[in-house]
Amino acid sequence: WVGIQRDITEKKQREQELELMNERFKMVSEATNDAIWDWDVKNGNHFWGEGFSKLFGIDLSKKKNDTEEWEKRIHPEDREKVLAHLQSVFENPNQNDFQIEYRFQKNKTEYAYVLDSGTVIRDQEGKPTRLVGAVQDISAQKDYENSLKQLNETLEKANKELELSNQELEQFAYVASHDLQEPLRMISSFLGLIEKRYDTVLDEKGKKYIHFAVEGAKRMRQIILDLLEFSKLDNFQESKIWIESSEILNISKLFLKKTIQKKDPIFHISQLPKVFGHKSTLVQLFQNLISNAIKYQPEGQKPEIWISAKEKKTEWEFAFKDNGIGIEKDYVEKIFIIFQRLHVQESYSGTGIGLAISKKIVDMHGGKIWVNSTPSKGSTFYFTIQKPSE
Repeated sequence: WVGIQRDITEKKQREQELELMNERFKMVSEATNDAIWDWDVKNGNHFWGEGFSKLFGIDLSKKKNDTEEWEKRIHPEDREKVLAHLQSVFENPNQNDFQIEYRFQKNKTEYAYVLDSGTVIRDQEGKPTRLVGAVQDISAQKDYENSLKQLNETLEKANKELELSNQELEQFAYVASHDLQEPLRMISSFLGLIEKRYDTVLDEKGKKYIHFAVEGAKRMRQIILDLLEFSKLDNFQESKIWIESSEILNISKLFLKKTIQKKDPIFHISQLPKVFGHKSTLVQLFQNLISNAIKYQPEGQKPEIWISAKEKKTEWEFAFKDNGIGIEKDYVEKIFIIFQRLHVQESYSGTGIGLAISKKIVDMHGGKIWVNSTPSKGSTFYFTIQKPSE
């Protein structure tokens, strides 16, 4: 008998370690929600994890040596891109990690969007010997991205349509401010001349009709002017500045000097802050709210107005309180809509656009406007002005 003995303990340990590693790899592939794969580049063997069955409903366990199986499942439109990317990774010894998105075939007709991430293992010469990676199904994310893209396209289209609409409104405002006012002035003027010249001929009914016609022309002219004022805010370009609210209030009261002298309202003014905004529009806002507080009063009552401001974290909240006739609960939302009047022309003058303009001004300053009111007890108009970001 002639024999040779060799110590293969170390070899057995390596085999056991490799077997243990493979077992762990298989357990991880079964536990994870991703589809794990292992590609032995040198021998051409593939390991397809259980995730391929869970995510895509396909069994690749019997296709261990079929490299083409993965390639042919890549969407034809994505295949060239994916293979070119993989080739560039192979050829760059300094690049070991890779990640790419593409469409992966689930069955004969359906594809899933996937994110394929992996690591390249190289030999001493830098040549790839093994690739290990995982595929994630990102179809839901892609659907969301596509829906978001469609929404953005819809919004972009709507913005273009809105821009065209604004241009048409600007054109109308131009016509209103020039071409329509002149005929109205002529109507009012000639009606006045008729009334004056034929005063002795006209009876009371005729004079009354002429009066109605003149008042109608005046009202039409005021509507046109108010609509022009409203449309101008769409293209307002005045820069924002720091300004004391007390200064805004004083300028507003100057514009209302005749009304204030006539009605002699009582003002209760609290400490008002310095704000950052468009000076002229804020003056108009204060003017509109004060004018309404004075106008909508019971017959013979002296107007009383309280103006205050409260500081909040990101904004200033202003309050304009009055002792006027108040507003019914059903109408508190309607009053900020253009041309919404709650009273007949004979009772209170105006076109019903002042609060619509006020809302637009507040919107321009990143705030909101609302009202709390009790009929016969008065109203409190609140609005906010955003503080500038640091």
